[in-house]
Amino acid sequence: MVTSEDVNMNKDDFIKKVMTLANIENKEIAERGVQIVFSLLSYRLTEGEQKDVEAQLPHDLKRIWNNRVWAVNFFRLSGKRLKYRHKMELMSLVDNEIKREKLPLHAERLTKAVFHALKENISFGESEDIAHMLPKDVREFYKAA
Repeated sequence: MVTSEDVNMNKDDFIKKVMTLANIENKEIAERGVQIVFSLLSYRLTEGEQKDVEAQLPHDLKRIWNNRVWAVNFFRLSGKRLKYRHKMELMSLVDNEIKREKLPLHAERLTKAVFHALKENISFGESEDIAHMLPKDVREFYKAA
């Protein structure tokens, strides 16, 4: 099992990787984009799987991974657990957050970049565990990232 001590990429490296992959010029905007995608992905996983992924992330990325405030607020306001079943729904959720915060980001490019960088920072087995918890077309998108 990969642990946070085994990972070479820190938060700044992770954000820079996402910036390069998604063609984002501003570090703060990229970090907020990572937080949006991490929130949606982590909230879709079981608590145990969330903790397994967290254990493999560098310390400074764990804070971003665990920030699900808006997802909890969604539940509190709507009474529904946030569950996307299709890639289109995931992209819509990412895009809604991007637009709400007026960020100059492209939802699919951002999500693909974050998924790619995440997979580089966790073990293959952990990545497969995440994939198996995702709906089919989201799983295919995740694996292709």
